[in-house]
Amino acid sequence: MPLHILAFPAAGLVEKVVFFGSGVYLNRGMQTRRNSQQQEMMVLGTMEAFVPPSHRLRRLDRVLDLSFIHEAVRGKYCQDNGRPSIDPEVIIRLFLLQAIRGIDSVRELMEEVHVNMAYRWFIGYEAMEPLPDHSTLSRALDRFGDEVFDELFRRSIEQCQGSGLIEGKVLHVDATTIRADIDKDRVGCEDSSDPDARFGRFPDGSFQPGYKQQTVVDGKKGVILAVAVTPANHMEGSSALAAIDEAVANMGTPPEVVCADSAYAHGENAGGCEERGIRLVSPPRRPITYTGDKYFTVAEFEYDEDKDEFVCPAGEVLRKVGRCVGGHQRQQYRGSQTACRQCVLKPQCTSGVQRCLNVSIHHGSLVRLRADSKTESFRQLYRSRAPVVEGVFAEGKQWHGLRRAWRRGLPNMKVQSLIVMTVLNLKRLAASLPLISGLKWLWRHLQTLIKSYLRLLGPFVEYYRAITQYA
Repeated sequence: MPLHILAFPAAGLVEKVVFFGSGVYLNRGMQTRRNSQQQEMMVLGTMEAFVPPSHRLRRLDRVLDLSFIHEAVRGKYCQDNGRPSIDPEVIIRLFLLQAIRGIDSVRELMEEVHVNMAYRWFIGYEAMEPLPDHSTLSRALDRFGDEVFDELFRRSIEQCQGSGLIEGKVLHVDATTIRADIDKDRVGCEDSSDPDARFGRFPDGSFQPGYKQQTVVDGKKGVILAVAVTPANHMEGSSALAAIDEAVANMGTPPEVVCADSAYAHGENAGGCEERGIRLVSPPRRPITYTGDKYFTVAEFEYDEDKDEFVCPAGEVLRKVGRCVGGHQRQQYRGSQTACRQCVLKPQCTSGVQRCLNVSIHHGSLVRLRADSKTESFRQLYRSRAPVVEGVFAEGKQWHGLRRAWRRGLPNMKVQSLIVMTVLNLKRLAASLPLISGLKWLWRHLQTLIKSYLRLLGPFVEYYRAITQYA
């Protein structure tokens, strides 16, 4: 019910001030005007009342496990001296909130938390309670290092696995570039503010300073299983096996298939996946020579893996002579000078005195990868790659601040990647809550139904036992 009070403005006119639950209005007859200047607000009730049950922060909070935080950072604080610290769990929640909202600046984050009741509820602060200074968060990040965020990320994987969100049969590997917070002219300088940033090719074709995030994603629900961060000039395919091993360690079981783009289709990855019993689905690039299509390519030479030698199109043998200079993963095979000099196919093969082949030490695995790439199952698996892993990158960059580095330096970039990927996993876990709750409800009711049926059946069983002894 509104409260009516008479007011006497300076002009001498009598106005009626009407207080409704939603604001203050000046009433001149039927027309009202809201008083937009609020001097004081009194909040009644708890913070719980300001956050709806369906709010996304409530859903994330239900699946967020920070029970390990205090013990994990105990050694990073002095336990018997100094001022009381900000609760480490509050700091972790603030950084998660930064990723949830995709805010680049810690200062901007604290400004948002100051005026948003849901954010205050998420970090456990009251409406009028003073917030930590933004500089406290930066110092805490230096204090914690990446171990705490590594553990947080691993726990999100365990939770997703426990909820049935990880199948673990088909994994997708890819890398994305992240713009560093540094001017192009300062990259690689001795006094650079970010000594780890390097130039790399970005999706638009430009070369910019940044970092590269290697990511392994499960094919079922897009749960992120492993993250590795390097400078942007790092070859993405060279660290794939380490990322796959990390994903296997986090899951506990190896996958059947790993899908990746053509940048990963080289001998080291093909051989490494074969050794691990994993099928690599990565389309190998068309083999060429330094002259283009003028001469026979390595694909036109038959490789005998048992004898470790090649047979050329003319039937002559090329034998291994040693490792290539400057290439520890490559070795060289040469044909006979006499045979090459007399060969009628030499104009199509080489301009030198003999034909040489420089190939990977895992060439046999690469040959099998080329043969597998022609199968229909290979093509179907490869088509499933882009929607999964590219979707993860798009989600992280569009909504969660992965497009640009929050802070400078490789360790800080790794922490940012871990936080963002943890948030993505928690989102998938939170989205599965209604399904999990529904299955639990169904199972409980099914158990009740079975028990009722058995109780109903009990007397008939006893009667049957009683009469069969006289049959």
